[in-house]
Amino acid sequence: MRRRFVVGAAIVALLSTSVRGQEEASVAAGNRTRGVIGGWGHSWRPIFGQTTSEITFGAFHPRMGWFVTDRIELYGEATLFVYDRPRTAIAAGLGGLSGRYYLKTSGSWLPYAHAGSGLLWTSLDVPEIDRIFNFQLFMGIGWRQNRPAGPCLVFEFRNHHISNAGTAGENRGINAATFLTGVEWVLRP
Repeated sequence: MRRRFVVGAAIVALLSTSVRGQEEASVAAGNRTRGVIGGWGHSWRPIFGQTTSEITFGAFHPRMGWFVTDRIELYGEATLFVYDRPRTAIAAGLGGLSGRYYLKTSGSWLPYAHAGSGLLWTSLDVPEIDRIFNFQLFMGIGWRQNRPAGPCLVFEFRNHHISNAGTAGENRGINAATFLTGVEWVLRP
């Protein structure tokens, strides 16, 4: 167990240090990104929410994107949720229309705000949603490591909203506070 911890700490330290002798990388129009993030979510009731069910899930999102300007990245991501509360269920979909606005374009860590939307199929049976096919909206903040080459660490917090967008029933929807981490590669032309 101790050996795994030491190896894990060494990998994080290696990924966190910049390569000496190379200029610090910056985001730029034309760059592409590929990555995968995962994490944990729990239902919550923000100011605008009506979620009352106790819901927890593991999240997995492979994604790809492209910078249209030095600060704006458009991306798409697949969504896979595995619910364990209130009972085992799954959700899968596509957050196909998403974007990130980078607050900085250089430095070792790049903070950003992000938002996206898409479609979602779920087997989750709770009072807040009454359909199998739903819509998803997500928004939040994140930090991406900025490196000249190799994988970049990513950390995100988002509100993930699932509802039928008023197409049937009461449409209370589900809001979940979601914490994600992963890696991305920036592909420069």
